[in-house]
Amino acid sequence: MKLVIDANVVISALIADSKTRELIVTLEPDLLTPAFVHDEIDSYKRLIAEKSGMEPDRVAQFVDLLFQYIEVVPAGDFHPAIKHADEAIGDTDPDDVLYLACAIANDAAIWSDDADFEEQNLVETYSTGDVINSFDTR
Repeated sequence: MKLVIDANVVISALIADSKTRELIVTLEPDLLTPAFVHDEIDSYKRLIAEKSGMEPDRVAQFVDLLFQYIEVVPAGDFHPAIKHADEAIGDTDPDDVLYLACAIANDAAIWSDDADFEEQNLVETYSTGDVINSFDTR
């Protein structure tokens, strides 16, 4: 099984030494994310550094470390699914369309704590709590 992980889950893992961080590095399903997530994380690096207590260069190292466990999917790989995803969730939250398109194109579920994904029925969605209870770790 594959899970498309959203930026908020990754940011959460960067801020705190938590179960989320542990799951990212030990989860058996393949983790994927759209390429734009790097830009989104970059825009929050100052906040991540502040909340985590890490220096900005340490945050950058940690981002690189986490992305050893997350496959980055180029937009071209899921572009054909964007229209379908937009029809399903675009009115609810346009920011979530690319995550849904990535999941559709990769026959994956979504890992997000954003309840807006519950408004669509194209792919399964899992909150962090669901992931903790549903998947094996190494």
